[in-house]
Amino acid sequence: MKTIFLQPPDPLGGKVLRDMAGRFGIRVSNDARVVLPPLDFAYAASVLEKSGYFSKIIDAPAQGLGVQGVLDEISMEKPDVTVINTTPVSLKNDFEISNMIKEGASETWVCLAGSLVSILPEIALNGSKVDIVIRNEIEGTILDLLKALEDRRFEDVKGIAYRKNGEILKTPERQLITNLDELPFPAFHLLPVDQYCHNWFSEKDKPFLTMLTSRGCSYRCIYCPYPIGYGDHWRGRSAPNVLDEISFLVDKFHVRNILFRDQVFTFDMKRTEEICRGIVEKGIDVRWRCETRVDRLSKRLMTMMRDAGCAGIHLGVESGDPEVLSRIGKPGLNTDMIKTVFADAEELGIETGAFFMVGLPGETRRSIWKSFELAMEINPNIISIAVVTPYPGTELYRLAEEKGWILNRDWASYTGFDVVMRTNELSEEDILQAVKYFSMCVRQRRKKLEKEVFSRKGFQKALLKPLTATRWLLRMTKNRFANPQEKFRKWALER
Repeated sequence: MKTIFLQPPDPLGGKVLRDMAGRFGIRVSNDARVVLPPLDFAYAASVLEKSGYFSKIIDAPAQGLGVQGVLDEISMEKPDVTVINTTPVSLKNDFEISNMIKEGASETWVCLAGSLVSILPEIALNGSKVDIVIRNEIEGTILDLLKALEDRRFEDVKGIAYRKNGEILKTPERQLITNLDELPFPAFHLLPVDQYCHNWFSEKDKPFLTMLTSRGCSYRCIYCPYPIGYGDHWRGRSAPNVLDEISFLVDKFHVRNILFRDQVFTFDMKRTEEICRGIVEKGIDVRWRCETRVDRLSKRLMTMMRDAGCAGIHLGVESGDPEVLSRIGKPGLNTDMIKTVFADAEELGIETGAFFMVGLPGETRRSIWKSFELAMEINPNIISIAVVTPYPGTELYRLAEEKGWILNRDWASYTGFDVVMRTNELSEEDILQAVKYFSMCVRQRRKKLEKEVFSRKGFQKALLKPLTATRWLLRMTKNRFANPQEKFRKWALER
């Protein structure tokens, strides 16, 4: 029995990073230098291979395939099962290609996977010709599904939805995989490894790949889609298992850079120490970045991470207003903790990325200004500003439905950067204006820093009087952006 896993072509208007935002995906511009491997499919293909099944992964964006190229591949391979990765922003296009596959090869079973259809499988089963929706983790489900296809006893397969006699049926939830060490390493040999990249890493430092050393998040942030895509409790692989995969990627694929896609990489701080210690002791030459929480870091741990090749840490700051942080599910997290972690990272020479959100419940114009002030003070290398999105399955989605905040139910707009909901405090126009001001000030800060630092004056100050140069840069950062910042300040505070 043959299975094809399909990462479809991107829709017009931008790239879709399908495993971001808890597998709801986000849309970025076409010129963004980001192409990520479909880790869930690589794991599923590896599980099937281990069980003696043939599988192939078609990663259309990475392979440069359009719709016709994909259809030609399907026609040539004649798979028994085709599994398609889908997201809200690409839903219409994914439905179209799934319908084309079904029309061209009626004998193939067409399945959809992804967080949106896991929560709302009726969207897929009523809106397209797909046969089955695979809900949540795919590895165990796809294996049981292939066995069930022989006699079509789908009711015995946990974690799917399908049609029967015109009715949509959902089988019981499949238990999350508890021992992740039991999974084989992802089938990267089925992917075009040399095509993957991320603008957080230099192009010259390829090959680049991603890894998952843990899954899930035990925290209860009301907006967060991570528990939907990866489970609502944290499960970690053992440090030896993680180290074995890192060594495998370096030896087999000559990987030089790794992005750990864990939702909270340092959730188990002792495990993180063990991984870092192992990288150093084994002499593994690799640079890596990760995402985690401010309250799961210490200076001691970050020192070990740096020594083990950590080039950057990306943190969800979300808001500079402690009241907002508490309201959205981050009680106990305060701005002093945030400032300390970013200062420690800068001292250690680790780059930082700060994720901020606009449009959180309880957030006001003044709150947004506090976020901007915090962003300027902690001075991260990367500032990302996202618009709050009510993803189905989250507490925020339930709250937004209850309060009547949802403005747009066109899934193509659920990009992570378009406004699809308001709050009692902020209108759609407020959120758009806040993002505009915030982004404008961040861009101007970056451009002026580049211009000043790389000028003759900048070089002279840095070489001849480093202390004076530092003070000068701090003054310049604070004072040279008065015009856009003043407009932002007036909009936020003088209402």
